[in-house]
Amino acid sequence: MSTGKLDRYRAKRDFTITPEPSGHASRSRAGAQSQSLQFFIQRHHARRLHYDFRLELDGVLKSWAVPKGPSLDPHDKRLAVRVEDHPFDYGSFEGDIPAHQYGAGHVVLWDRGQWRPHGDARAGLAKGHLSFELEGEKLHGRWALVRMGKPAADGKENWLLIKDDDAAAASGEQAAITELRPESVKDLGDQAPLAKARASAKAAPDSTGPMPAQMQAQLATLVDRAPAGEQWLCELKFDGYRGLCRIDHGQAAIYTREGLDWSHRWPILVQALARLPVDEAWIDGEVVALDAQGQISFEALQNLARGDRQQADGIRLALYAFDLLYLNGHDLRDIPLRQRKALLRELIPGSDPEGLLLYSEHIEGHAAEVFRHACQHGMEGIVLKRADAPYTGRRDRYWLKLKCEHRQEFVIAGYTEPAGQRSGFGAILVGVYDEHEQLRYAGRVGTGFDDKLLETLLKQFGPLEQDQPAFANPPTGQQRRGVHWLRPALVAEVRFAQWTSAGILRHGSFVALREDKDPHQIRREGPQPLAEAKADAKAPAAAPARSRGKASDLSAPVTVAGVKLTHPGKILFPDTGLTKLELARYYQSVAPWILPELRQRPLSLVRCPDGHAGKRFFQKHTGQGMPEAIDTIEVPEGEGHAQYMMVNDVAGLVATVQMGVLELHAWGATGAALNHPDRVVFDLDPADDVPWATVVEGAQLVRGLLKEIGLDCFLKTSGGKGLHVMVPIRPEHDWAVVKDWAHRFAAHLARHLPDRFIAKMSKAARNGKIFIDYLRNAPGATTVVAYSVRARDGAPVSVPITWEELEQGKGIKADHFRVSTMPARIRSLEQHDPWAHFGQAPQRLTKAMLAAFDSV
Repeated sequence: MSTGKLDRYRAKRDFTITPEPSGHASRSRAGAQSQSLQFFIQRHHARRLHYDFRLELDGVLKSWAVPKGPSLDPHDKRLAVRVEDHPFDYGSFEGDIPAHQYGAGHVVLWDRGQWRPHGDARAGLAKGHLSFELEGEKLHGRWALVRMGKPAADGKENWLLIKDDDAAAASGEQAAITELRPESVKDLGDQAPLAKARASAKAAPDSTGPMPAQMQAQLATLVDRAPAGEQWLCELKFDGYRGLCRIDHGQAAIYTREGLDWSHRWPILVQALARLPVDEAWIDGEVVALDAQGQISFEALQNLARGDRQQADGIRLALYAFDLLYLNGHDLRDIPLRQRKALLRELIPGSDPEGLLLYSEHIEGHAAEVFRHACQHGMEGIVLKRADAPYTGRRDRYWLKLKCEHRQEFVIAGYTEPAGQRSGFGAILVGVYDEHEQLRYAGRVGTGFDDKLLETLLKQFGPLEQDQPAFANPPTGQQRRGVHWLRPALVAEVRFAQWTSAGILRHGSFVALREDKDPHQIRREGPQPLAEAKADAKAPAAAPARSRGKASDLSAPVTVAGVKLTHPGKILFPDTGLTKLELARYYQSVAPWILPELRQRPLSLVRCPDGHAGKRFFQKHTGQGMPEAIDTIEVPEGEGHAQYMMVNDVAGLVATVQMGVLELHAWGATGAALNHPDRVVFDLDPADDVPWATVVEGAQLVRGLLKEIGLDCFLKTSGGKGLHVMVPIRPEHDWAVVKDWAHRFAAHLARHLPDRFIAKMSKAARNGKIFIDYLRNAPGATTVVAYSVRARDGAPVSVPITWEELEQGKGIKADHFRVSTMPARIRSLEQHDPWAHFGQAPQRLTKAMLAAFDSV
């Protein structure tokens, strides 16, 4: 048989560089009977992710590139671009195509099996309609490849890959087979870490799945003494920065515990992680600086963070890895720590000859003795972990910590003038937040600074100065003289001798600024009695609540913003493990930005008492048992009035969490003028088949038309599928006028751009189009509030963004922001708030504007 059919394949590749098989058309395979024909599907992370669909015929693999991959839904007609024939032995290829080679990227064997054509396969290909059966490890049943028209002049052929409606078909989320089954089907043989991960995962049958985009760090509970028993693994408490490390096919990143991407600070560690022999992984560890004697130095780490060279004066960076959370298609968080560390031990040794990646050793039991030795050798303390516990991604009693000295974070809220020969400043005034979210003064810290640090910190203090103290109990008398007050935005780590009975630290010494800590989360630390901590640290009988939807270990009520939060450990989002307490803390952190969107506005609340996966219902009227922190407002309704709910402060926000509320939807008018809206909302709701790029263009077109008539508009993600374009206006017109204008605006776009927009609710007519939902501009209608969580998988958030962010292609989509990734966004709001001017000097909706569009 001639091998000319593979000429195109070989002409595109340099086989002295690429590991792909050079291949020949297989004579033995060319004569294979139809019932033994093979098929292969490879997931190919090239310039764009796609799936290569290959059918054996005439000794070669007939091949198509399917950008979105196969779907089990017969209604999903997936584009499949015909490409050159490949050699039969390419079907089992899995690996990396080097940079600058054709198709450079990572290849995974996603599925394989037998295929059987219906009728003559050669005739079907020539005709442009090939029907066949698949019997693979993932794909089954009847399928078809249908050519779209005749081949183009350049030979390009566009086909559709379609699943027939049979017993193997599915719909909805179950049809997304590439997401449900992302793992490789190739026998990996000697890849010990993955083989062991698969064996370990038998205890957690739901462990297979796509790698999470973010991870929430497990945190330890401070206790007063060491527990006994060999079920506790003892590790050193490293004096560094927490590093949650994500590896994705040769690319790596390091995140702080708050979700900030600090890869740019430690590129040498990122490069070492990227070289690990894994496709996908999440590793938990601590970034430290080691001196020439191998001792950990937090001061040296701070110097490196300020821009000093990464290898200077004998100081080097390292990452101590102490947990493995995900590996090559397997979520390991539900298996016991002892097994996770065994897998990690296999992964780290020998992979890093420079000593940049280090395995965190542990001792089983003997915690009191280990703690004593750690303190004698100048260590910060130890961490004790239940060997049989899962990784829950929150603070619980499976991880405990003991500290050798008093040391914790404080919020900086002031500084004093320098005295004597000192430059910069004299001391910093620090505090901690109490259970009522008030910043309590905790004393002064005047030592631990060198001249360079005094100068550096003073520059950071300048933009934060304010006239009044942020402390609820500021110092008085002589203690107040010469104090400069600061906005509480910086966090300092401080070591000190003890607390006084008045809550003031004694003999404090500055250690470092902690940019990885949220000021609003800083509380006074006090060790729990060991007996209480151990009571909740019994080995779990099943997987943790993150994947099973059960209540967590945190069952005792806690007070947040003055509101009693019962069952704070209740899981609200099973796929992420987000708890009731964590949601309340999120709303605390975002209060300065969400409250302006809530105050004095009637609300409709989406309540999900059993979490987002359970039953849900809307509530807008007040009822019995309403929390005191929820305010009320009288609203005209029918021929009378009704009492609606309002949230006007942080306590009200937390009270909604206590009520089981997951979504906050607000009116477009305030109590000052309920019949006169102060904003116009255009909800761009795309059909399922509309690409995101088209949604972006649609929003830009809406903005352009608004600008044309003289109106500025603002933008936010919906947290669902689309975007919200918001137009602030003066509350001068009633609902009927505003709704009519919004309707005519939407209809105008739909008339002039019918291939893009539709202004009718009919879902049957929406295919390929964006519905401009103007109906939110009516009395009683609501829109999800900026910074509200949505009751959807992943806990997405509706977030204001700039038009530049949307246009610059930064990967922002409708559900881009999640509660787990919001800390970084919140920090950025201090310097740049996309809606900083939203409510300032609202625009007038003039007569000329109202008359700009034809009647519907």
